[in-house]
Amino acid sequence: MTSDHRAVAAAAIDELSASRLDAVDNLPGLREAAIDLAAAALSGDAGELMHAQIQHLRRPGSSLFPDAYLAVDAAAEDALQRAGAGLRVALAQAGKLFDARRYEHAMATRLSDDPRFALRAELARVPRPLTRPEPLTWSIPPAPWARDTYGSDPSPWPPSGLETAAALRCLPSGAAALASVEDGAHAGWAQIGMIERHRTPANRHHDCPARQVLIAVGLEVTDTEPPAKSPPFTEVPWQLWIWQPEQLEEIVNPRVATRRLSTGSFPAVALTNQIHTGLGTPLNVLAPILDVVMALRLRPTAGICGFSLSDNNGAGIICRQWHGHLVHDGNVQPLMPAVEGADLLIRPDLFDRLRTIIEDARIRAGIFVDYQEGVKPAGGA
Repeated sequence: MTSDHRAVAAAAIDELSASRLDAVDNLPGLREAAIDLAAAALSGDAGELMHAQIQHLRRPGSSLFPDAYLAVDAAAEDALQRAGAGLRVALAQAGKLFDARRYEHAMATRLSDDPRFALRAELARVPRPLTRPEPLTWSIPPAPWARDTYGSDPSPWPPSGLETAAALRCLPSGAAALASVEDGAHAGWAQIGMIERHRTPANRHHDCPARQVLIAVGLEVTDTEPPAKSPPFTEVPWQLWIWQPEQLEEIVNPRVATRRLSTGSFPAVALTNQIHTGLGTPLNVLAPILDVVMALRLRPTAGICGFSLSDNNGAGIICRQWHGHLVHDGNVQPLMPAVEGADLLIRPDLFDRLRTIIEDARIRAGIFVDYQEGVKPAGGA
């Protein structure tokens, strides 16, 4: 085993298991034991398998990790489960005794990989929608500067219209500035949140740096202007999409939620906390804040579905996911999505109710636009 094996193992454990370690209050020694076991595996057969996987799945000279389940991921998961299996014995040796069955069940529940988030994200995937407020229509072409790679006629950088949008913190006209879906199953629904990232990798052959554009729009509740340079989102646990009303009422009841919406100042849309909850975790998932869910008396949509909350009239708020428009760095591989995004839609009658609760004068259409050049794509080494 080398220090490199341990460093790779530590990174894998932290990336794939951080939320699960938090769920057991980072019991002393558990993370270190898992890292030791994963490092030992990587110094043997798992390391050889990972080397072979990388050789087959990416082109020579690339520093991008393949978009695949690699041996390091399997080694990290196996190490965490093996380390967790010895917790009760280790604690018993330290003089701490527990009911065996109850303790083992609790640990297994907290340390097991939870696939629900990734499965719902896959069910929420749609072809990339063009729905967005008018000041962001310049972002409809997917990463237009990507053609610089081939280029005798390069697109402008930053994209035309971006700098004007980047100077804004709120769109004019409040709630009226938010976009609505024009066709399909959700025609007429209001888009109260949207986030989309455009990115392309660096290309040394054409001397083109990595580039990235991030756009975000979200409904905010306030009597004043939101703070400059702040994103139009707050943060909530992703489980808000699956928690039942009885669980949520332990935190806030509908009457209190309605009062806070009518008097408070905060974003009404949230990014779900970006903690790895299993394979296939999407880049971003949006959700309404708890007060919106409770004030509108919503509950998780029954059956197999993506991110969806319902009332007695059916689905009322949904989050859609998309990614696509594969690009490359001048070679055949690796391909990566130039565009990844999500939005939050609300049914028209529920939007009217929400506007009545908040009052239109207190609704802001918050916007955040950022662009960078020379950034490394996620997953780059």
